[in-house]
This record gives sequence, structure tokens and C-alpha cells, in this order.
Amino acid sequence: MAIFIASTKSISRNSGQSAVASASYRAGVELEDKRYGKTHDYSKKHGVMSADIILPSALADAKATVDRGDLWNKAEAAEKRKDARVAREWLVNLPHELSAEDRKELAHQFAQTLADRYGTIADCAIHQPTQKEIDRGADPRNFHAHILFTTRTAELDDNFEIVLKDKATIELSDKKRRELGMERVSHEIKEVRQLWEQIANEKLAEHNHELIDSRSYRDQGKDIEPQIKMGSVATKLERDAYETAKAAAKEKDEVFNGIAPVTIRGEINLMITERNLLVRTREIADLRESQLFIVPAAPTPKYKPSQDSNDELEQAESVVERIKQVRIQRQIAIDAAEALEKERIAQQQQDMADKKERERLLAQEEARQAKLEQQRAKRADEEADFKTQHDHISHQELSSQHRLLKIIDQKSDFGQHLNTLLHLDQQMSAWQRYRSEPSTTDHQKQLADREQHEIGSHIIGHSQQLLDHIKSISDLSTRKTHTKTLERVFDDIKDRQQSAISPEHQRQMRTVSTEITGYSRDINRSRGMSLGF
Repeated sequence: MAIFIASTKSISRNSGQSAVASASYRAGVELEDKRYGKTHDYSKKHGVMSADIILPSALADAKATVDRGDLWNKAEAAEKRKDARVAREWLVNLPHELSAEDRKELAHQFAQTLADRYGTIADCAIHQPTQKEIDRGADPRNFHAHILFTTRTAELDDNFEIVLKDKATIELSDKKRRELGMERVSHEIKEVRQLWEQIANEKLAEHNHELIDSRSYRDQGKDIEPQIKMGSVATKLERDAYETAKAAAKEKDEVFNGIAPVTIRGEINLMITERNLLVRTREIADLRESQLFIVPAAPTPKYKPSQDSNDELEQAESVVERIKQVRIQRQIAIDAAEALEKERIAQQQQDMADKKERERLLAQEEARQAKLEQQRAKRADEEADFKTQHDHISHQELSSQHRLLKIIDQKSDFGQHLNTLLHLDQQMSAWQRYRSEPSTTDHQKQLADREQHEIGSHIIGHSQQLLDHIKSISDLSTRKTHTKTLERVFDDIKDRQQSAISPEHQRQMRTVSTEITGYSRDINRSRGMSLGF
């Protein structure tokens, strides 16, 4: 008989989920996720029987269309919060008694009803168990539909394009729903479950199949213990163990009769199954004892339960008692599973945060390296321009019209020393003009300062050498002439270049200037004393 499953959950960023990724997986297609800059490719996924976009009737009647990738990227773009719900999924079990066409029609009818109820767009994917899943212990009757809904209502804009607007009423908080005079969300979900029951039963009744019931076993008056949800991790462990044991039995040419559960949840569900079976046995025994199976016209026999039946009843009572303990273990298992799931989600979020931080640091380092490379390239260009300027200033000759060069013998030692001094003065002035140009960069100014410092040292050194040379001249008149020339040239350089040289060089130049002036006075005093004799 068909079973009732109609559950819902939110697709939330807070859980590390993406609407585009969810749609890609359920539809078994490749979709580009524009928000996260990645492509989700599940085109090789097996078991997808069909996947269709279902619009609200108003949009469908207007002949509007929307591509799956465009729809779910719109859903992501419409949400700004980092913990936003980006989609809602309804999972429904499709009766295996129906044909594939009837199952598809049933799923689409339910999706269309909810799309019209909330004004949202549905993406209905119908799955069937694959042969691989069946070989691993899955139920071959497990036909089901994953129906993703947008959390916002869909409308047409002025360009006849679908846009997502306000949140659907089922997505509103209980506080907001109370303000609007609506029941709690839990009441809304219960109504949708009853809606699925109604739609599915209409289709089942049409083919004379047994109906489903959305009520709990307790509300139905059935003494049946519901099994706990296994979850993806426990299910995979059970199926892996089942497949391994089945393969080992086949290899040994043994009959495979299944295996014992390998997880706590599997053990609990097995105990619940055994309990339900034994309770059913007890119910049958009770019916026998109350003679419900006796044909009215036949003589009434004395019914005495067999010893086997008594054993079964004792086992049933024992299992009922064990179930009380199992419920405690089940809650412990559920809590442990939920803790593990929260830990997994927290680790996933931490991994995503670490990845983003690594990407940020990498981008920051790449930007820093690019900036350094730009600075190095700029520095290289500046130094190349400076070298060109340096070569030009260094090789620039003194003007032949220089007034001092006309009155001295340039071939003499004094003339050559003076020529060097004048040339250094010319270079110092050229570098000073270069520094004051608007196009000269700070780095080039630093290089020019270094050149000026070196030239200042040369000026002081050559001036000292020139004075020592003059002192070595035997002719007093020549010494006096050369000293006057040196004094005039050096004082002129000192006054003109004072702002271009360092304080240390300024002090040294004052010392040299004092020495030259003092020597000039000594010569004049010596000459006067010789004339007096």
C-alpha cells in the first residue's frame, strides 16, 4: 500500500546551502551559480525521471517563461541577508501503485496548487530509486518528488520579464502572520500536508487503490510505533554495509538474507519493526480469542491459544517494555546526530570562512605584489631618466666665453684646477635646476641630492688642492694673483650653492674660505713688508 510522506524544509544560506546548487542536484543538470562564481554539474546523476518548471496559473496564462538557471539565480539575488532562506522544498512520496504518467500528473498537480496558493514558482523533480541504490538495500518502490519553491512571489515587470517580489505568506514569521490575522506557520504546514493527502487520495481512488492518511498513527487509533528518521549519514553507512555483505555472500556462493543494522538508528528502527510486528500478532490473537473469525452458522468451538501464540504475546509485551528504553536511546541518538550535523555545518561554514580569508589574503598579496611591480617599473623608469640627465650634466663643457677662462692660462696647472672647479660649480647649478623642475619625482630628487653632496665634497677638495698648489708657487706676484682669483671664485660658489649643500659641507666651505682669505692677507702683508725694506 502507498505510504504518506509530505515534509518540508528551507534551503538556507545559514546552513551553507544555495538555491542554484539545490536545483542543479534535484534536476540533475548543470547550472551556473552567479552569486558564488561557480558551476554546479549534476548532469551525470541517475534516477531523475523528469524536472519541470511550474508557474502560477496567472503567469502561465500570460505565456511567461523562465529558464531554471535564471530562476534560481534571481532567487539568490533577491535575498540580501547572509542567513536568508532562498528556497523551500516539499518532499512527497509518490504511490508506487500508480503508473509513471499518473505519478507525474499527481506531483505536478500538487506543485501547481501550491504555486497558485502562494504565487510562487515551483521546480518539480521526480526521482526513482536507481539499480545501484536497490542493490545497496534501497526500497525499489521509493518513487518521490522534490519540489523546490521560490520564497518570494513572482510577477511580470514592464519588460514582460519574471521578477521576484515580496515574501510568500508561508515564509513570514509567526509574529508577522499574527499581525495579518493568520495562523502559525505550523498550522499552515499541516494544511498543506492535508492538501497532499486529498490530492493523492483522489488519484488513488480513481484507480481503486488503498488511500493514505496524513494523521499520525496515534490519531488513527493504531498502536504502531513510527520509525525514526535515518538521515543521510546513517543511511549511507547501512547501505554500504549491506552492499559489502551482499557482495561477500555472492562471492562465497551463499544465500544472502540481509544483515543486522550497523548504526544506532538502524538498530532502533529494527526494534520498532519487530515491536510493530508482534503487536500486530497480538491483535490477531485477540481477534481469535473474541471469536471474530468464527462463522455464525458453525458450532462455537472452545478456542485455546497455542503455546506458540502465548510465546509471541510474551515477546510482544517484552518488546513494548523495551521500546520505553529504546525511546530514550532514540532521543539520545537523535540529539547526537543533530549535534554531529550542527558540528558538520559549523565546520563547513568555518571552512568556507577560512577559504574566503585565504582568497582575501591571496588577493591582497597579489595586489601588493602588483603594486610593488608597478613601483619597481616606475623606479626603473625614473632611474633611467635620471641616468640620461646625469650623462648630460657630466659631459656638458664649460662655455668658452667664461670670463675667468679668458684671463688665465688654461694649460697651466692652476688653469686646469680652476677649470675643474668651475665645471663642478656648473654641475651643481644644473642639478639644482633639475631638482626644481615640476616633472622631477621625489626619488629623482633624492638621487640629485646624492650627486650634489658628492659634487660639494669635490668642490671643497679641489679648492683645498688649488690653494696648496698656489702655496707651492715661488713667484710672489703669481701667488697673489692666483690667490685673489681663487678667493673670488670660491666665495662666489659658496654664496651661490649654499642652499644646495649639506650643513656639514657649509661648515667645511666656511673653513676653506677662511683659509683662502687668511692666506691672501698673509701674501699682502708679506709684500708690504718687503717693499718697506
